[in-house]
Amino acid sequence: MKKILNNILVLGICAAFFSTSCVEKFAVGDAFLEKAPGVDVNIDTVFSNAEYTRNFLWSAYGQIYCTYTSGNMMNGAPIDALSDSYHCYCTWGGPIQSYYPGSLTEDAQDTEDGNYQGKFSYSTKTGGLNSDSGGRVSIYETVRKCWQIIENIDRVPDMSEDEKSRLRGEAYTIMASRYFDAFRNFGGLCLAKKAYAVGEDFTDGRATAMETVEFIDSLIVCAIEEPGFIWNLDNADQGQWSGRLTRASARALRAKLWMHAASPLFNNDKPYMDYNPLKVTKYTDIHHVWFGKKDPTLWNRCLDACEDFFEDNAANGNYYQLIQPKTQDEAGYRMAYRRAYRYRNDTENHEKLFDAHPTQWMSSTGADGVITENGWGWGWRGFAIDCVRQGGSVPTNELMECFGMANGENFPYADIYGEGKNPEGIDMFADRDPRLYETMVVPRKEFPYSVVGDYSGFQYIDSWVKGSLELGKYEGFNADDIKTGYRRFKWFLDHTGGKMDDEFIGVSYIRLAEMYLIYAEALAETGNLSGALDQLHVVRSRVGLGRLEQMNPELNLTTDKDALINEILRERNCEIGAECGDRVYDMIRRMREDLFTKTLHEIKIYRLDENGNRMEGDDLRWDASTPWPKFEYEKNAIQIGARRWWDEGYWTNKWYLDPVSRIEIQKDYGLTQNPGW
Repeated sequence: MKKILNNILVLGICAAFFSTSCVEKFAVGDAFLEKAPGVDVNIDTVFSNAEYTRNFLWSAYGQIYCTYTSGNMMNGAPIDALSDSYHCYCTWGGPIQSYYPGSLTEDAQDTEDGNYQGKFSYSTKTGGLNSDSGGRVSIYETVRKCWQIIENIDRVPDMSEDEKSRLRGEAYTIMASRYFDAFRNFGGLCLAKKAYAVGEDFTDGRATAMETVEFIDSLIVCAIEEPGFIWNLDNADQGQWSGRLTRASARALRAKLWMHAASPLFNNDKPYMDYNPLKVTKYTDIHHVWFGKKDPTLWNRCLDACEDFFEDNAANGNYYQLIQPKTQDEAGYRMAYRRAYRYRNDTENHEKLFDAHPTQWMSSTGADGVITENGWGWGWRGFAIDCVRQGGSVPTNELMECFGMANGENFPYADIYGEGKNPEGIDMFADRDPRLYETMVVPRKEFPYSVVGDYSGFQYIDSWVKGSLELGKYEGFNADDIKTGYRRFKWFLDHTGGKMDDEFIGVSYIRLAEMYLIYAEALAETGNLSGALDQLHVVRSRVGLGRLEQMNPELNLTTDKDALINEILRERNCEIGAECGDRVYDMIRRMREDLFTKTLHEIKIYRLDENGNRMEGDDLRWDASTPWPKFEYEKNAIQIGARRWWDEGYWTNKWYLDPVSRIEIQKDYGLTQNPGW
């Protein structure tokens, strides 16, 4: 008999699931597993007190997926390094060890010693860090916590019915998000539909892909229908409760779920890969990784979810709105975009719909990790800076070209690369989409504090050959940061006091701009191309860009659906790239083999003298008292960490979904391996 004690649904949690360091204070996360002398706290204790119950739910918040925590990185690199927009140069990193050489296996997906290399963990809680400070957390640990709350919260004596309903809504939404994370990495899942007791059998096996989607959707609907689940936080609560989930969070997650489900990976006239399992068992079912047919009406499910969101928002006074620029210039556009993706505790920022909580290091806790009364006090501490340094995730030239011009025209300079190819010395980094400058560091004279605002420590960045950045003349930079000729700017704003890692951040799992982009994609897929372009313009106009179809008439976006879908994906990369791994998942759900197999490029930027020749010397930094230089550019294929996917004939569609851990398959409760692994 297969007992839950021996599989993923227990995860080391037993009858002594809860413990405290004292009766008056209640710990979360792994602190629950520490038995306090003379204190026996069990599930009855947890749900005997409102504060204990709240703190238990807060611990589940700390397990929402965030790619910028140590446990969700692949040994030093976030999953963005698997996309066409970033590349990893860390020789110890998961991409360069497993994905780039094509050596990822089912044995490396989840390991008992924490030496994992996969981009997402199915079940293992590893990493040497507890679940609330960045270690990988099984989705099923979170699921069990949420079911325990849903099933027991009515027992709490000192909690109003409205609050009970609200907490149930939050628990349903957290649980749905964890299942969604796993679905887009593995396909059909084993579905825990209750909090299984210790020793209780779980042999239901793996659900089909569609059963999994419908189950996740049902969880979201349960959240939405909770009468106490509020649409938004009051402005007065933003400071203390920033990031707390709402009905808007659930509606946004529902739209994102159906966008992924309706996309070609699962929703197709054939499976993404022929499936001939090595071992046929009663659990074998090709529909674990495919819906069994192409169903165009699934895009209507996504469209309906988007319209439900916007209708609910309108009914609530359009509380959620895009952050708008205070001035109609580059500085204003940049600051509006920055506030949209990064800022928290801001009564004017009503764009974030669903925040990922990188950790649960509480600002109101002591050294013992114990939460005091009203202990939401999120530290929001993450590893955004640390994980992009040392070459862990460096922008590619393809990402730079993704951003167009300041007027809304797409990148026009594809033919100027190479020695002697830019006789006019065109500065291709001038007059670009303002989001480019908030995403990656490029050579610009306009880098003073007046533009950057809350940034300090640097004034000018010279990233050309023998410029200040390459020479390491600015604190915190090193050569690995600019392996491609570029380095990240997004998240670099967390620099404070000369320290560039482990600073406080907030990461958007979904924000309002993405809702417009999901809506645009659903409209395009259901035949309303003009409506899709309108939604795109809502997002683009925030940073001063002209209408896409008017600025790029050669693309025929009003009549060519495929071209429009491609532009929507590009726009998603510009707007929400490097936030929560969406570029990778966009490439996966759209089955973009062309993007996975396309050789990516670095750039060398050369400063030109007054005669148009490349300048020579050991120190070619720019003196601000002199005119801004002219440049010449060389584009070269990336050599360090070259991806096997680029080799002709190597690609296989198995890479669209990750391997399921052999450890879990061998427990024989119904898991099957994904095709090709």
